[in-house]
Amino acid sequence: MNSKNEISILNLEPEVQIRRIIKVRDVEFEEEFLSELLSNYFSRKINGEFPKLSDALNIYLNESHSSGTYKFQIDAINAFNNFVNLNGNLYLYELRHIHICNLRDHLLQQDLKPVTVRKQTAILNAMLNLAFKHLDINRLSPFRGLRIAGEGRERRPMRTITPELIQEVKKKLLFKPKQPYKLIGLMQLNTGMRLSEPVFAKREDCVLDHPIPHIWIRRNELSDRKTKSSIRAIPLIGISLWAAGRLVELAKEQGSEWLTPSYAHLGGNSSCSAIMNKYLAELEFRSHMFRHALIDRMKAQNNISIPLAESITGHASRFASEFQTYGTIGYTLEQKLDVLKRIEI
Repeated sequence: MNSKNEISILNLEPEVQIRRIIKVRDVEFEEEFLSELLSNYFSRKINGEFPKLSDALNIYLNESHSSGTYKFQIDAINAFNNFVNLNGNLYLYELRHIHICNLRDHLLQQDLKPVTVRKQTAILNAMLNLAFKHLDINRLSPFRGLRIAGEGRERRPMRTITPELIQEVKKKLLFKPKQPYKLIGLMQLNTGMRLSEPVFAKREDCVLDHPIPHIWIRRNELSDRKTKSSIRAIPLIGISLWAAGRLVELAKEQGSEWLTPSYAHLGGNSSCSAIMNKYLAELEFRSHMFRHALIDRMKAQNNISIPLAESITGHASRFASEFQTYGTIGYTLEQKLDVLKRIEI
């Protein structure tokens, strides 16, 4: 009996597990942990090779939400080339924060503005985040949290936009209004569009044979509307409607599908902005101020709801309620027209 009892007691004891410890550079690791680590590491190979930054670029160009636009591809390739020319086409596991710091310092030494440097480094950070996701690499981007000296300081103060100033701007743009940039400014006057929106619009986006003439802001080969709110229709009224009609006529004469053929190319918005800013320099007025001016006029009404205002300007609300995000129609052209008529210049 005693021997049987002893045996049964021994059978109840848990199995003894042997932990194998492996030293790596004088640091002890459990064999099971290293085995799993190595398994994950080698599973990340692409066609037998460890992924490099060039693989991240290919993933970014093919899988990103904005990958269809030419500008997106050029910007991504330029950022990649700048990095590789300085640091080389590194394996993803080699990338460190110091590499993006090196690129930042190199670009700043070339007298690029901090905002331009931020754009390039932000592209590379987004590139890594997307690549890590698709390659099942459980790692935070080493390019995150980059500090850029002088960022935000180069912004010039904006002149207060008074009703008198906006009337002076309108008068100046109406002086021999044959140049497309003047007509674009007049379109912005009563729509608050970003400059790139009319510049990269197609002729068919201007719907003039409609009870409420309007322009569509939507994606195409040159323009990527990154947020749902930026895709919208804006009524055209007054001088803005007249200017849109003139641009449509000029585009037809040139046989172009684009609303502003002379600017319908990569960098065309920058060219248009430069010439418009130069023309309006004596009034201390710049192209982006049309947008601020329209918003000022809407605020002055004191009874226009923010969601309705944003449906015109294309802003995305930071604090959207379920009421704002639910529904299938959105704000109508009639509702937007009522707002714009009240603030027309």
